[in-house]
Amino acid sequence: MFAAGSGAVTLPSMVLGGLRPLYRQMARANVRTVGFVHTVGANRFEVRLTATVGGPTLDIRSRDRTIAFTVPLTAQFRAQPELDPGSYRTLCAMLTPDAAPAAGTVVRFLQGLVAQAPAVLSRTDTPAA
Repeated sequence: MFAAGSGAVTLPSMVLGGLRPLYRQMARANVRTVGFVHTVGANRFEVRLTATVGGPTLDIRSRDRTIAFTVPLTAQFRAQPELDPGSYRTLCAMLTPDAAPAAGTVVRFLQGLVAQAPAVLSRTDTPAA
């Protein structure tokens, strides 16, 4: 689904509440950014959860396909992801190579990312400078 006039693909609103425990630990430890890797098949995505003034953000990128996008979250971890059409098509092709691009593909990707996210800070995590 395309947002009217913006040229962006707007996905359904969703709550990514599984990130709350990690985010709470970040706040208690005064850590601004935590990174982790999300794997889907042969695709590896580098993910960063960052605390910003406007609320948490998820930065997602894949070096293999040079795709990168940011998903801003509200304080309640509600997301309304918007991707540029090229990133949307590339991401869908990475996740479901033999299917047409579909919003559900990206929604399932984000839900899987949250399920695979660490629930606690690792001792090896270093705060971002």
